[in-house]
Amino acid sequence: MEGSTMMKSPFARSGRRARRALALALAVATVASLAACGSSNDSASGGEVELRFLFPEYSAKTTPLMKTVVDDFNAANKGEIKVNLETAPWDKMHDKLAVSMGSDQAPDVFGYATRWISEFAGLKQLAPLDDVLTSDFREGFNQKVLEAGVYEGKTYGLPVAVSARLLFYRTDVLEKAGLSAPKTWDDLMEAATETANPPELYGLGVPASGIEVDTFFNYFLYNNGGDILDSDGKSMLSEPESVEALEFLTDLVKSGGSQPEPSGFTREQVIENFKAGQLAMYPTGPWLTAMIKADNPSLEFDAVPFPTNDGKEQQTVSVTDSLGMSASGAHQAEAWKFIEFMYQPKYRQVFDETEGMLPELNAVAESAYYQTPEYKPFIDALSTAKFQPQHPKFEQIQQIETVAIQKALSGLASPQEALDEATAKIDKL
Repeated sequence: MEGSTMMKSPFARSGRRARRALALALAVATVASLAACGSSNDSASGGEVELRFLFPEYSAKTTPLMKTVVDDFNAANKGEIKVNLETAPWDKMHDKLAVSMGSDQAPDVFGYATRWISEFAGLKQLAPLDDVLTSDFREGFNQKVLEAGVYEGKTYGLPVAVSARLLFYRTDVLEKAGLSAPKTWDDLMEAATETANPPELYGLGVPASGIEVDTFFNYFLYNNGGDILDSDGKSMLSEPESVEALEFLTDLVKSGGSQPEPSGFTREQVIENFKAGQLAMYPTGPWLTAMIKADNPSLEFDAVPFPTNDGKEQQTVSVTDSLGMSASGAHQAEAWKFIEFMYQPKYRQVFDETEGMLPELNAVAESAYYQTPEYKPFIDALSTAKFQPQHPKFEQIQQIETVAIQKALSGLASPQEALDEATAKIDKL
């Protein structure tokens, strides 16, 4: 089977890197146009209120999905409220929002990464939602997921894109090696090294370039009882649990348990490698199931919670994005009316299914689609969800953590040295 699915260059490297400076330059260039548009407007005679709605692009299907919601809302509120939809690539969203907020031209309603809440709330740009969240509306959400949008006791964001990360593994490959799905780090090391058959097949996919390098390390960090920051926002990356986690990961790579030289591989490349049958294991979100069914339906796979260091509590790495309102919006009542409309289960079900996300609404989670063997394990995993910490400079913290991981995996520093350096930099932010 591997031969029939093998790509011509199964482990080709990529030199692509996220260029935040370019993103910022492009975002700055939008200030003039934003100023011309305004945040929201209505006629002097009390006519139709116009709202700006900015939403990130998850795929080529995002804009049509959001357009349906907006068109239905506008039709239902014709002559009273008109929502104008804007979408933007994810790598432009942070800077686009930051620039618009800095020029007092923030959209009335917008999607954003939940980890940005502390930054934007600290700038007084996010409207607290608790006063408009009725008990019935609030109870419709998965409460664990809803908690991710709470900062300093206030709800600033509603979950709009949810993922829980499980370990995907090739059932046929592990069975052939006489192994079960790994539950502990020892199991994981054995499975990664015993299933490797280079160059056709490698054990655990390890991405050490591009986005989510830090997220990948957090699978190990969280499942060793470690964390990125303490309650005071200080780095915990030099703690024994953190160092032990990075030592285990570097040992796994050195032992031949991953593809060679992980620094040459992005998350996207590793996903393609697993999907093509060239990896025995890789942890990621539920969207991979749909990708495999579409591109390699004969692949035999399953997904389980990420292994823990024996005796440690299992933690599921989870990531959410949020929907929020501008604190300076002139028409917050109308903006909230649109948000309530958007969270009807019929719209959220289509969005979650199409984009490969997990449902934030209980009604959607209970649907037949999400109670299948492919998706129910992800729903169940949300009970042990651990989200990214809130810190106004978390974007910078992610970059520092990423560099430390890359140095250790490349042999440029020991795990202890790399993480000590990261801690020093984080604590100076």
